[in-house]
Amino acid sequence: MDDRYLVVTALGTDRPGIVAELTALLAERGANVADSRMAVLGGEFALMALVSTRDGDTEALRAEVGQLAEKLGLQLIVKDTRSPAEHRGGRVRSYEVQVHALDHPGIVHAVADSVRGLGGNVVSLDTSAYEASVTGAPLFQMELRADFPSEISASRLRETLAEVSEAANADIDVRPC
Repeated sequence: MDDRYLVVTALGTDRPGIVAELTALLAERGANVADSRMAVLGGEFALMALVSTRDGDTEALRAEVGQLAEKLGLQLIVKDTRSPAEHRGGRVRSYEVQVHALDHPGIVHAVADSVRGLGGNVVSLDTSAYEASVTGAPLFQMELRADFPSEISASRLRETLAEVSEAANADIDVRPC
């Protein structure tokens, strides 16, 4: 039987042990966390995970994850999805974009809009705002990974993002991945 894929998202008040309890249930049921993002944002814990399973009946797993989420006080969404390879179709180029700047509104939008303009699809995006150690100035960093049509070269992406770099006074680095 082929692997089946679920996206599990959960949100709730942070406390120690949430990840251990959720992943224990998945492991006990033979499910695999194929890809995940977990973070504490403010005082809330957020999880997004791509879970693969060979079990043809994902409804039992879905029900058990739901019961555990309720016990843990988490809001939960479980959704069937395709495999990453099936979604991407194998005809793409992937690039990583790193951005460093003084923090101000609009940076994420400007980069995401440029990616969209080239037909790119954001696969992952992580941002953080923090204070400079010496001056206390508000700084921003972003790491983005995106898939593009095969005709989009790294140099073309760099040229497009150079406009964002100048307008946002940001350092932007592009690397194939």
